[in-house]
Amino acid sequence: MCEAEKRWLEVKSKEWKVEGIELGIKQGIEQGVELGQVLLYKTMLKNGMSVNEISKVCSISVESLKQVLSD
Repeated sequence: MCEAEKRWLEVKSKEWKVEGIELGIKQGIEQGVELGQVLLYKTMLKNGMSVNEISKVCSISVESLKQVLSD
C-alpha cells in the first residue's frame, strides 16, 4: 500500500468513526424518547386513566398503545 492510500484510509477511517458516533448518539436519543413515552403511558395507566383516554391525550392509536404496553 502506497503512502497516498494509507493517508486516504486514515482520513476515511476518522470520518467513518465520527459518522458512527453521531449515528449512535442519534439512536440513543431516539431510544430514550421512546422509553420516556412508554413510562409516561404506564404511569397514566397506574393513575387510573384508561387506554382510550391515554390514546386521545397522547395522540396515539389504541392499537399502537396496546402494542407498546405489551412489549
